[in-house]
Amino acid sequence: MAKHDWTEFETWHALLDQLCVEAGYLDNMALADKLCETSGNRTQAAYDTAVRNLQNWRQGNHIPQRRNFLLLGKILNVGAEEDLAGHWNRLYAQARSKPTATVASGAGEDTFKDTKPVIPGPRWPLFIGGSLIAATLGAGFVVLTSKINEPTDPVGSFEGVDADYRRDVTMKVGEGTIIHGARGKECGEAPSWEMARKHLPELATGTLNDGGPGTRYSRQCGGRVPARAILFTAKEAGTEQFTLYGDDIVVHVTE
Repeated sequence: MAKHDWTEFETWHALLDQLCVEAGYLDNMALADKLCETSGNRTQAAYDTAVRNLQNWRQGNHIPQRRNFLLLGKILNVGAEEDLAGHWNRLYAQARSKPTATVASGAGEDTFKDTKPVIPGPRWPLFIGGSLIAATLGAGFVVLTSKINEPTDPVGSFEGVDADYRRDVTMKVGEGTIIHGARGKECGEAPSWEMARKHLPELATGTLNDGGPGTRYSRQCGGRVPARAILFTAKEAGTEQFTLYGDDIVVHVTE
């Protein structure tokens, strides 16, 4: 990485873009791939959203949540230079403190629009439920350290998969897709996987697993709310109907 007087960068997104360029991420596709790999969520839906979010972050349209802020710092090796890490943290804190700042709180972060986020086999290995990474900035701004690798469960995050309800699903054996989301009580934080799994049925055509934290539309809550995504992975060919969180779902699995 080239040596700089990092203070010449007056905005966090300008510094981010420069670091991306110097690290060889001239476009957002390779960086989105690395971001998904580092976070442990390698679904196609997560990749598509990461590409869109990176474009917004590098252009200064939105500001990432601290979790993704720290992931970016790790990928770009910000902690290798003390001056860089300090300026990186200061600019990010300044951006978050601006009245017009749009942080990932539902309105500012891009959400998934694809109604069928099927996970293809060759490009995206089926790896769901890996721990995402979360951390908190201290009052004096932290320098990125190895603590970024400590796994946590950032339920309630609006940076995650699309967990909207799907009434009818058609897929092949071995494929996986999100079919619903478990929202929290009183439209609050998404439940943990341990809580969400208590209400899942046993299926003949496949299995239901943790799809990670995300959002879903809730008519009762009047909009998108945090939700624990439910991933269906097809195992046996056939058609099966079941009820999940009060909603009827039909899955058609083919060879």
